[in-house]
Amino acid sequence: MPTPGSTQRKFRLADDALWAEYDQACRDINGSTDRSDDIRKHVEAVVAEWKQRHKMN
Repeated sequence: MPTPGSTQRKFRLADDALWAEYDQACRDINGSTDRSDDIRKHVEAVVAEWKQRHKMN
């Protein structure tokens, strides 16, 4: 649940089996089922890599 006043970002993953496996993977790797935190970390890493590459050019 987002905090009041924050924007909501959503994405859809129609594959229920993949979503369940992702849930289990997050539990095993991160010790948590907070998939949104895992997705946020992934997005931040991709953007950081893109910025680093952008600086080099």
